[in-house]
Amino acid sequence: MRLLALIGVLTLMFVGGAVAQAQMTVREFNQIAANAPRDPSALLRPSVRRAANAVQGAFEAARAEEAAARRAGRTPPYCMPERIRLSPDEIVARMQAVPAARQSQTLNQAVRSWMVERYPCR
Repeated sequence: MRLLALIGVLTLMFVGGAVAQAQMTVREFNQIAANAPRDPSALLRPSVRRAANAVQGAFEAARAEEAAARRAGRTPPYCMPERIRLSPDEIVARMQAVPAARQSQTLNQAVRSWMVERYPCR
């Protein structure tokens, strides 16, 4: 059973909200995910909210980068669909799959790499 609390919080990342104030690393995200309780009380933890906001901010930054490339007349590094449906389990699994040597990268960098792999422009 995955982190039930992250399901609700991370699902909201596609609805909108505040961009994370500081760049969170993949390692920090994974530590928060590993230590979060597996019940709705996780929503009361500032660390879980911060992780959710950081992921949301990373996806918003990826969208902004794609839009900026299009406005500049360049082919973007990825072509994200208008609406992405990723489960919290997929997000957590992807971040846990980042090799230890690369866990110091920011969530923005990790999400960007993921989108290049998952949604290449054809």
